[in-house]
Amino acid sequence: MSRLMSAFLVVAVTGVGFCDSPDDVATDYVLVITGGELLRGVYADGHTLFLTRTLGPLGCRCIGTYCVGDLGPDLTGVLEHAVKRAKLIIVTGGLGPTDDDITRETLSKFTGIPLVENAELVQAMMRRFDVQSKDGLRKNLLRQTLVPQSGTYLANSNGTAAGLVFECSEQVIVALPGPPRELQPMVKDHLVPYLGTRFGIHSLGSLLTMRFVGIGESQIDQVIHERLNWPKELVICSLFEFGRVDLTISLSGDTPADHARLKEFEAGLLGQIGEYMYSDDGSSLETCVLSRIAKRKSTLVTAEVGSGGGIAAALNGEEKAPKVYAGGYVAPSDSALLGMLDLPSEASNSDGSHVRVVAEHLCKRTGSGWSLVVGEIMEREDGSRSVWVVYGGVKEGFDVECLSLRGHGEIAQAFLVNQPLDLLRRKLKEATH
Repeated sequence: MSRLMSAFLVVAVTGVGFCDSPDDVATDYVLVITGGELLRGVYADGHTLFLTRTLGPLGCRCIGTYCVGDLGPDLTGVLEHAVKRAKLIIVTGGLGPTDDDITRETLSKFTGIPLVENAELVQAMMRRFDVQSKDGLRKNLLRQTLVPQSGTYLANSNGTAAGLVFECSEQVIVALPGPPRELQPMVKDHLVPYLGTRFGIHSLGSLLTMRFVGIGESQIDQVIHERLNWPKELVICSLFEFGRVDLTISLSGDTPADHARLKEFEAGLLGQIGEYMYSDDGSSLETCVLSRIAKRKSTLVTAEVGSGGGIAAALNGEEKAPKVYAGGYVAPSDSALLGMLDLPSEASNSDGSHVRVVAEHLCKRTGSGWSLVVGEIMEREDGSRSVWVVYGGVKEGFDVECLSLRGHGEIAQAFLVNQPLDLLRRKLKEATH
C-alpha cells in the first residue's frame, strides 16, 4: 500500500484531516519498549515491527529503540537519552493497574506535566464495571483515568488503560498499553490520526519490497553484488524470518524516475532469481497460492501429518480463505490419516504412493480441484529426516516429492509450511502458462 493511499484510508475511516507539512523532512521518533519480561526473555518484542511498519506511511522514521525494565529510574534514564534524539518518543507498556505499571507517573514526573482525572474515562470505567458511582471503582482502576493536563488521551476499545499523550514544549511523548490486542487497534484508530494532524505527512522516498521463499539472504546478497550493477545511492535491506526473505530497496527521491529505477533493479534481480519471488505488492505466500487458485475458479484442500496443521492455520487466516480454501485434515501419523479418510492402510511409504492416494481422494471427497498433502516425518538410521509431499490438481496432475527436512523445532515446522506451499505456487504458475 502506498504512503498516500495509507493516508487516504486514515482520513476516510476517521474523518480526521492532516495538516500540510511545511517541508518534506521525515518525523524522527524513538521507541521505548518497557517490560521486565522482555528483558528476561519471556516474550519477544513485537511492538517495534508493528509500529515501524504502521507509522512509516506517515513519514515517521524510527531512529532508535530501547528496551527497559519496570523501574522508574531506568525509564527516566532512557527518556533522558531519547529526548535528545527526537521530538517524538513512543513508550509502550506500564499503564496497567499493578504496582509495576510505572509509566504514567514516571512520564508525569519527567515532563513536569500533572495528571488529572478525566471525567469521560471515569464514566467509561463505570459502564465497563457496571457501577453506579465513582466510589464503586477500585483505586487501581481510577488510577487509569488519570491523563496529562497538557496533552490528550487515546481511547482503548479493548482494555481499561487509555493511551496518554504528553505535549511538552519541545517533545511529544506518547504512552501506549503493552498488550498487542490493545495497542494495535489504538495505534491504527487513534494514534495515526493524531500524528498526522500534529506532524503532517512526509515522504520517506520511494521503496519496493520483493518477497522470496526457498532462497537465503546470503544467496540474494551474492547475486546482487556479483551479477548486478546497481547505483550506490540505492539502499538495500532484508528481513529473514523462518525461510522467507523480504528484500526492500529504496531511493531518497519519490519521483516517477525514482520508481522506474527501482523497477529496473527489480527486473535485473528477477532475471537472476525470479523463480524464488512470490510477490512485490506485499502479498503473503499464502495469498499468492489462494489467488492463483481463485483465478482458476477452483478450491484447495489440504492434509497434514509432518507439518502438524501449520499449512491449514496459515491458509485459514487469509482473506480469500472462505471462498478458496475448502479445509484441511490433520493427523499424528500417516496410518491415522488414512484411517480418518477411510482409505486402506499402506505398509510401505518408500515411494510416497500412499500420500498420492490421499491427495487424489481429497479432491474427490471435497470436490476441490487442487490438493496439498504433507506426509509423516521419516527418520533414517543416519539421522537424516525426510517427508513426502504431494501437490497438484485433478486436471493438471499430481507431483510427488521427497523433501529433506532442515533444522528442528520451529525451523523445521516453518520449512514444512513454506516448501510445500512454494511447490504448489510453482505448479500453479506453470498451469497458467
